[in-house]
Amino acid sequence: MKKILLFIGIVVLTLTSCKDDYDFNPGFTVPTELSGPKSVTLDVTSTVPVVLSWSGGKASDGGIVQYSVLFDKQGGDFSNPTATLPSDLGAEPQLTLTQSQINIIARNAGIKPEQTGTLIWTVVASRGGEVQRCASSSTIEVTRGEGIDNLPSALFLYGSATENGGQGGQQFRKVSDGVFRIYTKLTAGNIEFRSSTSPDAFTYYIDQQNNGKLKEGPGTTTVDGKNDISRITVDFNTMSMIIDNIGSSVRCIWGATFDNIAELQYKGNGNFSGDGDIRFIQQSRPETNPPSWLSWVEERYYFIAKVNGADTCWGRADDVSGERPVGGEPDSFYALHEFRWSQWDHLWKMKGSLDMTHATITIETNHNDLMIHTFTNTTSIK
Repeated sequence: MKKILLFIGIVVLTLTSCKDDYDFNPGFTVPTELSGPKSVTLDVTSTVPVVLSWSGGKASDGGIVQYSVLFDKQGGDFSNPTATLPSDLGAEPQLTLTQSQINIIARNAGIKPEQTGTLIWTVVASRGGEVQRCASSSTIEVTRGEGIDNLPSALFLYGSATENGGQGGQQFRKVSDGVFRIYTKLTAGNIEFRSSTSPDAFTYYIDQQNNGKLKEGPGTTTVDGKNDISRITVDFNTMSMIIDNIGSSVRCIWGATFDNIAELQYKGNGNFSGDGDIRFIQQSRPETNPPSWLSWVEERYYFIAKVNGADTCWGRADDVSGERPVGGEPDSFYALHEFRWSQWDHLWKMKGSLDMTHATITIETNHNDLMIHTFTNTTSIK
């Protein structure tokens, strides 16, 4: 018993004597020098970054300190900052910003397009749960370029040049924040964009008389469509519109032979559809035109579209499994993405149940903000 008590006493004494050695010390000092441009004239299409940096702060034991940068309106006290952003990698003594990011901060601070205002910024340092703010702050005079503050969450196409003659809004697919796309048929006439189908929607157009940029307000854009299938991309981030010419049909082809499975014709409202016989290609089926070198059953396919006159692959995304589907896959599995055509890249495998069937293949260019394809109306051709 004495030995046990002696052992416990030694352990307690050891832990007590080592406590000071292993206690975490959160001690650090905050930056004292802030450095950055005094003024910025923004161009949201520019790739030139804006860098804010600081010095004079560090951990007392040489460890890592985490930093965040606070932004506020001129005259603010950072109690309700306009934006809070972590530094580069969270611990670097600098923050690299795109001009688009600064534009958003300036917009949220109340600086209007084509106006100049001042932002203030400072640095917060933290370590081990302790947070300290730099005693000083710095300013940036920001001049915003042309821009649109009422960024829509959805976008609709109107105008006399649309395939429904402007009788109702055709909804764009949202590609990413501020970027919208639609496949449609255009005739000669005008188009405009609206944030919704309601009478009080925000309206937008391309200012063809001045700089060719996207503008908010009443106005239309003239197009010289000739009953062409077109892809319209509207980018609020760069205030631009691009119209690409799309062929009136899209081919669904086998990867090994390029033979057509079906030719999909444009049906209106952004959809292409066509029927075809599906026979997996193999040597035991000479009617499937198997090349002499083919040593496997070919069940892989993709789509070839004409984009501005060039053959272009509409295929499987890089992060989507190339394995044969078994059923229950999400719509995103069948989403089409655009690539330069390469024979063995971006192919899907067909479900085994599609072999020896007649099917309708359809591309929907705006299905829940995805561009997907489906196989329907399957019947046996055995």
